[in-house]
Amino acid sequence: MNDTFKIAASQAVTAVLIGLLSVGGLLAQTRKAVAPVSPTYSQLPFDPHCVRLPTHFMGNNIVRLCKDYEALSKTDKGEFETNADFNKRIELAETKFYMGNETITLAFVVPMVSEYDADAQVFNVGVECSGRSQVKHVSLSDRADGKGAQAIPVTEHATSKTYVASNAFGANVPVESTEVESFYIGVRNREFTDNFGGTPIASRLESKFCCDVLAREIIVSSIAGTPNEARRIKSTLAALAICSIQRGDTIISDDFVFYKPTFDDPKEGSEQMHFLNAELLAVWFFDSSSGKIYAKVGPKP
Repeated sequence: MNDTFKIAASQAVTAVLIGLLSVGGLLAQTRKAVAPVSPTYSQLPFDPHCVRLPTHFMGNNIVRLCKDYEALSKTDKGEFETNADFNKRIELAETKFYMGNETITLAFVVPMVSEYDADAQVFNVGVECSGRSQVKHVSLSDRADGKGAQAIPVTEHATSKTYVASNAFGANVPVESTEVESFYIGVRNREFTDNFGGTPIASRLESKFCCDVLAREIIVSSIAGTPNEARRIKSTLAALAICSIQRGDTIISDDFVFYKPTFDDPKEGSEQMHFLNAELLAVWFFDSSSGKIYAKVGPKP
């Protein structure tokens, strides 16, 4: 009787242990199956007094801001809506857009250029402004109306296709067509460009900083570091353009560029450009993998 009880108890304990191990293994597998949290855009105003950024910081989403403001500016009054109700609805929508503030500070991760000087052990870094259209390199700062001058490119989306075109004589030629939608920071305080560290590429670092030397300007800084340190952060260095927008200002403007193909140059291009017009406060250079801020560039006193 006792032996039978011992055997039954032993079998019960073994079954429990097997069950626990199975559950533990299942939980372990479940934990492994959880995908890592992907970096997301910030939904809050930026704090320019912070001493370190979150890892993989993406800043604010300029595309969403432009689209939301455009939708807000095109809001129509409803047929059965009084003027008072419509104005209240617009006011609430504006309060939400400006995050409850009259003036908000935003930060956008922007493209940057860099080159390490091993002899001086200095990383030369910069952000290009007076951006050019991506369509046949049309200079925004050279346009007669000046619209878009002193613009900092943030992001773009391009689609390409190929089609066959013909002329009146029946000759055919394949045409490469590219459509680009781009988003820029339109710098309102253009008079501060010279005091912002902006300098023509031709007079500083020349073509080492860029593939060509044009009448664009670049906001530059330098980061001291050994070759090993520079090699480690080369791929994770990023730039942040910090700016502010004020409620009541017209902060969004658009422009369009089109380049028509010819038989000698069968390339067609168009670019829809969106500008978030803001006051540029500073440009930071940081390590996106750690959030460490290496350099800050702002208006000189």
